[in-house]
Amino acid sequence: MMSEFGEKIISLREERGLTVKDACQQVGIPQSRLSELERGVRLPTEGQISLLEQFYEVDPGVLEKIAASDS
Repeated sequence: MMSEFGEKIISLREERGLTVKDACQQVGIPQSRLSELERGVRLPTEGQISLLEQFYEVDPGVLEKIAASDS
């Protein structure tokens, strides 16, 4: 079962027409880690959440709340 956080970051990435490889290079997160976050295999760190919120121009705390509901 995919996590709500994973579904959200996939949606944000796809809205911008980015591949996982493109997104991870621009965000600064290793491709394997971004893939794991999208699949819900790993929970994101606070730093990763912050990087993703900034990159996707999401209001601070939005992705953090979603991640917290998955844990």
